[in-house]
Amino acid sequence: MEYNALKQGIYDYTEEELFYQDYYNARQDPKELQHFLNNLDMDMVLKKHRLIIEKPETIPEKFLDSYFFDLSNNDSIVIQKHARFSPAIKHSHTFFEIAFVYDGKCSQNISGQTIQLRSGDICIVPPGIEHSISVFDDTIVFNVMLRRDTLHSMFYSFLNTSNILSSFFLNNIYSKKANDYIIFHTGEDETIKESFIRMHWESTNRQLYYYNAITTTLLLDFYLLIRNYGESVQMPLFDNKVDVQRYALIQYIQENYKEISLTDLSRKFHYSNEYASRMIKELTGMTYTEILRTVRIERSQDLLSNSTMTVSSIAEAVGYDTTEHYIRQFKKHTGMTPSAYRKQSTSIRNY
Repeated sequence: MEYNALKQGIYDYTEEELFYQDYYNARQDPKELQHFLNNLDMDMVLKKHRLIIEKPETIPEKFLDSYFFDLSNNDSIVIQKHARFSPAIKHSHTFFEIAFVYDGKCSQNISGQTIQLRSGDICIVPPGIEHSISVFDDTIVFNVMLRRDTLHSMFYSFLNTSNILSSFFLNNIYSKKANDYIIFHTGEDETIKESFIRMHWESTNRQLYYYNAITTTLLLDFYLLIRNYGESVQMPLFDNKVDVQRYALIQYIQENYKEISLTDLSRKFHYSNEYASRMIKELTGMTYTEILRTVRIERSQDLLSNSTMTVSSIAEAVGYDTTEHYIRQFKKHTGMTPSAYRKQSTSIRNY
């Protein structure tokens, strides 16, 4: 479809938005609200995941991956236009959420802090952070959901590029709590705006290679954000010097996973092995051995999906002494063999 037609189409109200607009208007008057609630088709409300504040059964305690993602095919990216007039319900989820304000302005409440967003702002909220977004006018916001468990395998090369966005993702993948959000101010950057419209169109129409198109477009956006807007990024500061040191440990493991040992890591930061182990456990909930295995397996997932290297070559490339040991560790981590993972990944990529 021609780009200008796509631009115009995003302003049209969907069935969901019309429903929420009626609900919003009804909530301005107690009698109208009661009339609205009395006439609800609850089967439809529950089937279509409509959120009604006065109906607690419609509001999940936590938004799990299964609420948005089709887990049967390892779907890892979902793109939606935020439903205007939907209630601003505080919630957390198990995935990363990117909110891009395409046109207008809105507010996000993140961990009790209200943040004003305007056209061109991109706000990324990690898993486990309580937040809500308020859009009660014609403002257009796109939401992009990224599964935490598959983010590393999707964007491995980017995440191993030293920059503020990759650090944000990595810290929130491996630590139990890092930064609550990161915001980029892109203003009226037409390249960024067009990319979100096209990703939304691909997600809605699902033509051949739509998933590849979305992934590639989003990756390009990440690089453009760092190159053009990295210096004006907005994010909470680490609480103290110890936090900075802990995250540096994780980053160093990421960069040296192939041959690193706990002794090497401890010497680098002038810690004892025991102290380094304790810091990693406190930050990630994993032991040094567990996080090293996680990093190596995720690197190998990228190679299985995006190269023709043999399994034995991949095992050596990510730091395993034997192919057999690698296969055992891979199966322990993912529940399948490397060959089965490669076959599944190829079928999804060609879907």
